[in-house]
Amino acid sequence: MSSSDPQRTAKPRRPNKTAELTACVSHVVELIAERRAANPSDVFVLEPVNPVRIIVAYSGGRDSTALVDILAKLFHKRHQTAIDEITVVHVNHGLSKNAESWVEHARLMCEKWRLPLVVEKVYVNKNAGQGIEAAAREARYKALVKVAKAQKADVIMTGHHQDDRLETFLIQWMRGAGPEGLAAMSPVRPMETAPLSSRLVLARPWIDVPRGWIEAYAERAKLAWIEDESNADTRFLRNLIRNDILPKLDETRPGWRQAAARSIGLVAQSADIMRSVGGEDVESCRADIPHALIIAKLLMLPLVRQALCLRSWLQSEGVRAPSKARLLDCLRQVRETHTDSRLSIRIDGREIRRWGANLVLRDVEPAARDHPRDMTIVWDGSPEIGLGLWGGVLKFVPCQPEEDGFDAAKVRSGVLQVKARKGGEKIKLYRLRPSRNLKHLYQAANIPSFERSALPLVWLDGELIFAAGLGAEVRALADKDLVPERVKLMWVPDKPLLGL
Repeated sequence: MSSSDPQRTAKPRRPNKTAELTACVSHVVELIAERRAANPSDVFVLEPVNPVRIIVAYSGGRDSTALVDILAKLFHKRHQTAIDEITVVHVNHGLSKNAESWVEHARLMCEKWRLPLVVEKVYVNKNAGQGIEAAAREARYKALVKVAKAQKADVIMTGHHQDDRLETFLIQWMRGAGPEGLAAMSPVRPMETAPLSSRLVLARPWIDVPRGWIEAYAERAKLAWIEDESNADTRFLRNLIRNDILPKLDETRPGWRQAAARSIGLVAQSADIMRSVGGEDVESCRADIPHALIIAKLLMLPLVRQALCLRSWLQSEGVRAPSKARLLDCLRQVRETHTDSRLSIRIDGREIRRWGANLVLRDVEPAARDHPRDMTIVWDGSPEIGLGLWGGVLKFVPCQPEEDGFDAAKVRSGVLQVKARKGGEKIKLYRLRPSRNLKHLYQAANIPSFERSALPLVWLDGELIFAAGLGAEVRALADKDLVPERVKLMWVPDKPLLGL
């Protein structure tokens, strides 16, 4: 074979960046479709099989512009069956003087792409303790999730790339994050604030792609994008890393980015293993009641796995994972407290409580508990009365001839009050048994102490006649032979209590 043979002299072909970028996006779409097939919705479509509904985050910058452009080409390709619909979402943070012009730019681009645009305006607290970048990111993702739920979407896509992942790794490393934080950004994962069983996922198809590939594609495709002036402000840590630190590392050690990306990938694998172990521990510790873990089983795990199990449990319930210090303090309280009333830990709008042998997670509504809820009501014969801050309705149900109930005329004409328990109240629930303290009756009914303050007491002319969760005062019931029109009371809370 001569030296001039083309097989000997041909240079290695450079990767086709357009094809590679498109393949990454198509691969993620296939993954989401497979995930949907494994967890099908109520309505199954045979052809195409589980087409994907996509929300794509579009800032107007180069990376998101390139992503929307490739998605639009895939979507409008003849006979494609993988994508059901694409909705472009532009979040207006209101932080730049150019924000409104960016919105107009987004409208023009979406007209060109023939894709629907949703503009979400959010408020970002510039004085937030977490920092303006974190506050803006949190507001942005809340807006994206809001639109995704409204559109019943399967995935939120962003244009993050390998360089973004390196920057995030360095930021998390400086904060002392563990493997999950150091894993920086995974290609596909459930949304942070959504349960693990949720269909909605966050996808970053270009997370392993260098920024240079995207730059080359955007220039070759002659795309128009905007430049956020804040990207040059090195007072923000990410910008400092991007503009000053990474270029110096490039000069000092060329090729370090690929090596660092491999390390991040290994950390991400470790995080996946830990997540899997935590999930298995959660399942082994689950109680028979919803949203609960068996404390004894939790404490039988090694200490490190206790924290991992607790973190995985909270994430499976849609709660943002707390810091390591908060988790360890929670475990300390679990070990040191032995009554329902003492253990109370609030995390991300939820509350961890001890209920007998179990650790339970419940919703809390502090505003309702901070205001007096005692009230006087007037019954005009309607079937129910809403009790406002109590979070439920009091139903007035007409009695059948054989049923016990209160004299409807007395209930209608008397002074009817709804009050909170103050302690020491007694009620007689059974004719052949003595009256008993409400505390003991709630204990016997297996109603946790922390739920009892949410149960209203009903008084008629100064006498306790009904305790929600327990029943009626039998001495206040009308004679069935003498009073034909009788009613019984029922308390229906907006949210079911653990003990009911």
